[in-house]
Amino acid sequence: MEVVLLWLDELDDWLFAGALLWERLRTGALKVGLTAAVGLAGCELFAAGIRAGWVPALAAVALASVGLWFVAAAVDLRNQRIARLAAAGA
Repeated sequence: MEVVLLWLDELDDWLFAGALLWERLRTGALKVGLTAAVGLAGCELFAAGIRAGWVPALAAVALASVGLWFVAAAVDLRNQRIARLAAAGA
């Protein structure tokens, strides 16, 4: 029985470590998206002919990273709503 409880304790630690990592990944993705968006704006403003090849890549990176952030925010809101419903029902 103690082995199962120790295993559950380790599982709990892993889940909370994953949640903290997910939060760091979320903010990091938003920073990458901001950097790509600023780079995209720079390509549009300065020397458009020279850096035109970077525009699709920067746009894709900005879109993907901000999309990842939105998915993470939606998951976080859903988890908070479930936690509130569980607390209200208890």
